[in-house]
Amino acid sequence: MDWQATLDGRSLHLTDKGATRLSVALDEGGRYRIIVPELAELKAILAALESLPLVGVLPANGGLLGAKTVSENFALALHFGQEQADDAQDVRDEELQRALRLAGLPATRLAGIGREQPMNLTRPERWLLGFARCLVLPPELLVFDRAFAGLARREADMVVACAALYAEYHPFRPVMFIDLDTHELPSVGRCRGELRLSEAQEAECPC
Repeated sequence: MDWQATLDGRSLHLTDKGATRLSVALDEGGRYRIIVPELAELKAILAALESLPLVGVLPANGGLLGAKTVSENFALALHFGQEQADDAQDVRDEELQRALRLAGLPATRLAGIGREQPMNLTRPERWLLGFARCLVLPPELLVFDRAFAGLARREADMVVACAALYAEYHPFRPVMFIDLDTHELPSVGRCRGELRLSEAQEAECPC
């Protein structure tokens, strides 16, 4: 395997051994999906996508720094490189609360979750927090990395609903789901492009 991600104008092309396997039209929104049988292949595709600065990957654990509080994580993301004003903390708290409400975090959790560390939260909560950060700071292509792994059906439906919410707020920014192939993998619906790799393809000799 020799996965590479390249840009051609406002299109992203994902290639393997020089052949284009999937193209993503940037600035046009929509959903894309990649399903692979092996973890090594999935990681190779992710590494290719992450080589482009415009791509943001949301891992299943939310991607927050476990040793910092939720508020500190959001402050780092929202105000990186900016000078701290006297009212910066109030602004950060307001942005955090707005993002968490948009992500659908229950009101009973909103008040105190900013002071908690992600390592002490449930995985769905950590994912929601990571998603909330993407709502506020959307990449040009948002990649959901194995977002459905280990989730119950209701939790998986929440992920699909979040993707729909993201499209409402950022209609011209595409999202991509990348998953390991399982029998319980839910449908995401209305994909503009889909790449499904089979074990037979993986076994082909490149020579």
